[in-house]
Amino acid sequence: MDQSLMARYWTEDSSNYEKVVRAELEGWQSLVWKRLLCELLPKSARTALDFGCGPGFFSFLLCELGLEVTAIDCSAGMLEKARQLSSRLKRPATFIQTDIETASFPNSAFDVIVSRNVTWTLPRPESVYRKCLEFLKPGGRLLVFDANWNLPLFDPGLAARCKAREEACIRQYGSTFDGGAMTLSLDLSSLPLSSKVRPAWDLETLPRLGFTRVRALPGLIDRLWSDKEKLLYGETPLFGVVAEKPAE
Repeated sequence: MDQSLMARYWTEDSSNYEKVVRAELEGWQSLVWKRLLCELLPKSARTALDFGCGPGFFSFLLCELGLEVTAIDCSAGMLEKARQLSSRLKRPATFIQTDIETASFPNSAFDVIVSRNVTWTLPRPESVYRKCLEFLKPGGRLLVFDANWNLPLFDPGLAARCKAREEACIRQYGSTFDGGAMTLSLDLSSLPLSSKVRPAWDLETLPRLGFTRVRALPGLIDRLWSDKEKLLYGETPLFGVVAEKPAE
């Protein structure tokens, strides 16, 4: 998929996504996510890369935890929202418009690399994971949070259950988290991870690429999701994967 199309798509959705992230930052989810990050960060972590940062949710939390944060996104609109939030919230981070495959960071630049709801969008996920391995310091840690968002495209039964949840969510809450009709559309079925069952794919791929101590994080939705998210997205639950770059 053309990267410029992906960037324009997320720029178009940036206002809606910023509202969702701002609500998280201002509510209880900010605290529980920070607690989880504290549990997962390397003890000596000082530098972090937030790739696919969107409006900056992880960027701000990591800054609050005292890390020096570099945040990248291919979408100009997402970065505009992140900088606006950063200014209002007074949480400094360095925001750069780039994708991780073409980013010019030196090898072993970061103690931790994080992403949320990003890897499903990647046209070359293995290449991105290789870049993460390069950019991490020895003993550094990769934290990936995502879901099987597009798997319903390949499973009619799953698609029907997701549709029923969407209808129930609208009945109960009056809306989903959707920002409305988009003028741009993406062929989501063409993305390589859309048909993969994850985190099984990640748990097989990351060790093959050179990561060590790869593991999945169970039970995240009970801890991190609102009741509305559980109702709407319960068929495609959030998962987490932790992986490390071998120490020298």
